[in-house]
Amino acid sequence: MTVAKNPFEGTPIFTRYPPSSINILVVGAGLAGLTFAIEAYRKGHDVSVIDRRPHFNDYAESWPGFLDVCRQQHIPQRGDMYTHDDQFIGCVEFGLSTVRSNFHNLLYRYAMHLGIDIRLDARVMEYFEAPDKGGVVLDTGAKISADLAVAADGIGSRSGVVIKGERDQPTSSGYAMLRATYPVERAMQNPVLEEYLKDRSASKGVVGPGAHIITGRSGDNVSWMLTHKDLDPNGENRAPAVDPKGALQYVEGWVPWVSELIKMTPEMGAVDYKLLWRNPYPTWASKHGRVVQIGDSAHAFLPTSASGATMAMEDAVSLATCLQLGGRSNLTVAVKVHNTLRFQRVTCAQKTGFKNRQQYHETTFKPAEKGTRPVFPMVGQWITQHDPEQYTYEMYGKCVNHLVSGSPFDNTNYPQGHTFKIWTVEEMREVAERGENIVDDGDWS
Repeated sequence: MTVAKNPFEGTPIFTRYPPSSINILVVGAGLAGLTFAIEAYRKGHDVSVIDRRPHFNDYAESWPGFLDVCRQQHIPQRGDMYTHDDQFIGCVEFGLSTVRSNFHNLLYRYAMHLGIDIRLDARVMEYFEAPDKGGVVLDTGAKISADLAVAADGIGSRSGVVIKGERDQPTSSGYAMLRATYPVERAMQNPVLEEYLKDRSASKGVVGPGAHIITGRSGDNVSWMLTHKDLDPNGENRAPAVDPKGALQYVEGWVPWVSELIKMTPEMGAVDYKLLWRNPYPTWASKHGRVVQIGDSAHAFLPTSASGATMAMEDAVSLATCLQLGGRSNLTVAVKVHNTLRFQRVTCAQKTGFKNRQQYHETTFKPAEKGTRPVFPMVGQWITQHDPEQYTYEMYGKCVNHLVSGSPFDNTNYPQGHTFKIWTVEEMREVAERGENIVDDGDWS
């Protein structure tokens, strides 16, 4: 058996903060779980990770060497956006451009490089908590407990039972996504696609009535992802392999290379899956604060938000920092502070997924002036310019006073001037059915 070379061999390991004596079990080794494990380890916490998957073969400046390896992946650093009739309307610059599966694999290997304990093939059947412990029961009947159990196991997490009294039941957001990846060599056989594929400087997106598509080339493969209306919102979410030609109905009359890219996809070579959703819920932690959700376990995101992974990783940094500041004796309060600091920001970020989607599908975009490259609206600076670690350091004490004594407290990490209120997917679907854009007060730019 060939042993993969450690891509971080020889890179320095960060200096850890003093030990906190907090023992943490992380359930789920996805982006949120691994980011939290790494940052919690850096903050001095004792961390172990379990994940139900048997392997990951299918699949931050404070961490020396990590971003350098990610940037070795040859992915365009820019996305160019067009109308469905091929008018250039703007571009998106990516801070770190990488394939999600590659990024996840590197997170996993970086955690292993640090010596973090990761146990695979461990399927959780139940979460539990006591006043001083949180933990899980595995399918083998074995129990694992710790000072804190962090549920980072995705939208179907069983942690909802101990937090809300029931397991989450995701529903359709009203849209679905068709996606496919196949060899560039196959696509190059089509003369319409030859010119499109030769330009490797940018990914390309096309927005049109009722749908939009994102395309890109990575190495020897080309990929496309088409967001379209869910024709059976109450149907089963199976993500079946489908005939890619079914996507053609959504791009009829669009620029020719889009339909040709779809036509060249191998037969039954696409996957169609519902974009699932859970309404925002303000409580991410159990009664005693010994089980807490992060990432998709706490909040679902649509791809059009362009910030789901960002929010998951912000969660990780925020929680690790709150635990550092609170310490083992104040763990429950630290978890509540994290929840309070994050909920409003995340709920606003979730809404951008619906706002963006409606804008892409319902707006008549003006072509960019000749010779200009305007920024295409996707995520605002209130998202991209936020430092979750610094914010936690600045706001932790104020938030503790608010929770303990009821002193006034206002978050400043969501759009300035926005009057925060909780909303539902049903409200967003009604707006979509009316063909309207979603309008809010405040500065979302």
